[in-house]
Amino acid sequence: MYGSLVFVFIRGVVAILYMAIQTLYASKFVAVMLHCVFGHRWTDIPNHLPANAGITSSDLLAFGILWLLQFPFAFIHPSKVNIVFRVKSVLAPLGLFVTLIWALVSSHGADFDGLSKKGDAHGAALAWSFMTAVNSIVSNVVPPLVNMSDLARYANRPRQTYPVPIGLLISKPLVIVLGMVITAAGYKQFGEAYWNLWDFYSSVLKSYWGPGARTLVFLGAGIQGFATFATNLSSNSIPVGSDLAGMFPNYFTIVRGQVLCFVLAWVCVPWKLTYSAASFLTFLGSYLCFICPIVGCMVVDYWIVRRGNIHVPSLYSTAPDSPYFYFHGFNLRAFGAWIVAIALVIPGVSGALNPGSINITSVHIYNLGFLLSTTVAALLYYLSSKVWPVPIYPPEYADRPTTWEAMRYTEGFFPEDPLPAYLSETAVIQGQEVVDDEKGNRVSVKPSSSSL
Repeated sequence: MYGSLVFVFIRGVVAILYMAIQTLYASKFVAVMLHCVFGHRWTDIPNHLPANAGITSSDLLAFGILWLLQFPFAFIHPSKVNIVFRVKSVLAPLGLFVTLIWALVSSHGADFDGLSKKGDAHGAALAWSFMTAVNSIVSNVVPPLVNMSDLARYANRPRQTYPVPIGLLISKPLVIVLGMVITAAGYKQFGEAYWNLWDFYSSVLKSYWGPGARTLVFLGAGIQGFATFATNLSSNSIPVGSDLAGMFPNYFTIVRGQVLCFVLAWVCVPWKLTYSAASFLTFLGSYLCFICPIVGCMVVDYWIVRRGNIHVPSLYSTAPDSPYFYFHGFNLRAFGAWIVAIALVIPGVSGALNPGSINITSVHIYNLGFLLSTTVAALLYYLSSKVWPVPIYPPEYADRPTTWEAMRYTEGFFPEDPLPAYLSETAVIQGQEVVDDEKGNRVSVKPSSSSL
């Protein structure tokens, strides 16, 4: 009840940081679009900011324009923006594949050998480079994993949630492969590796300046900018709105929380966070240190300890015997597992920021951050739950079955509980349809062929 607010706060802070970074990335595409429209009049805008600002005047202007375009969406409730995600799911892959095809055709293939200027890695160097890459990739997957319930709770049927995990498993590796191919093709044609797609589009404009190229690059950059903005909604602003509404319900709604998240994107000065690739990768790695242990505890708690059984009314109860109140509102099992897991990997952040400041073993442990922190937290939480068993139901329901998702038919309610409106007339208990008889008593009448 209370300990969860600590982790909600951590996730909210990181989501705000990601909101700022994704807004900056989307603004890079806006800058490319403005270049397509205004040509040298855009690129010749004088820079009045110092070199240590980390951003130019024109890029800051693009950031402001993008922010103004996406800010109105902060006032829309999450249940009303599904059209944005549907449009993104069609346009984003289409724009990326068209870019890939053009890059390969115009470059007559791709030059992967040219990208390996330092030669191939072998042995331990290859293995640790691979783990560093895994950490960087997983850092983009973990936010949707911990934020998924913010969107999945709007589903009416279980199958409506399937596209989210399927999309994550397919889209993340696919986008990475496409990005590598586009970069390799660009290197063969332009002689430089453009790992950022907006840099690749800018190089196309320099080499193929003309009405056709400007139009296509404008559309390509616009699609990717829109896709990045849509990611901001699903993975950042909506979770922050949900978090603030949960922590401060007297002051925040989801919409108010989204508004604050958008405003704080300026406060985070994302151009400082992403000033160098090393600093950004360090940010991603340190984020994993805090979030992955939470994922490990969540997985073990639902799938192994509780076996999918959640008593919904108890989630809102501060009674001492509530199965979710634990020790004065704090689940010490989860806190212990979380602290130990982050203590193992957090020293490596210093080594990533200042190479040579710590021993190589700590650096290697840090590079194992995703696997190590998740596994250690999950194992410790499981063992502590074995030593100090977690009650599944309140004491008055202790004799109820705890088979896998035994409460799925009533969505976490017992017949004796006050049912919500959508379950009050008809419910399904353990495969039996339960209705109110003439006296208002709930009785089981027959096996049901439907499920809720």
